[in-house]
Amino acid sequence: MVKPTTPRKANEYEDSDGRSPFGEWLTALKDVRGKVKITKAITQMEGGNFGDHKAITGGSGLYERRIDFGPGYRIYYIIEGDKLIIIFAGSEKKDQQQAIDNAKDYYADYKKRKKEESDSAAKGKQSRPKKGK
Repeated sequence: MVKPTTPRKANEYEDSDGRSPFGEWLTALKDVRGKVKITKAITQMEGGNFGDHKAITGGSGLYERRIDFGPGYRIYYIIEGDKLIIIFAGSEKKDQQQAIDNAKDYYADYKKRKKEESDSAAKGKQSRPKKGK
């Protein structure tokens, strides 16, 4: 029996200034066919096909999607819940370690800001007056 896949949505991480490191990397890439392969890989990931991927050692849930084309492209991402993929960075094989280090930093920032938003929302709920009082 075939298990149905959970459709996911890929979003690019944005830093506190609204910059998307992955988007900037992809936009600057001159290899048009490479861009198509990377975009196709993301579409496949949204459909549940993560292809050639592995967990990053010490990445706390960070993964690397390997694309065997050209210089060996990489996409660094997490899966959040059942429906969301957050893409942090991209690289070529030769820049892999620097991109992993950057992706870890971006992920730490993402978690910190998400926690701050969650804490802020929880405080807002506690300070609201109850209806009817």
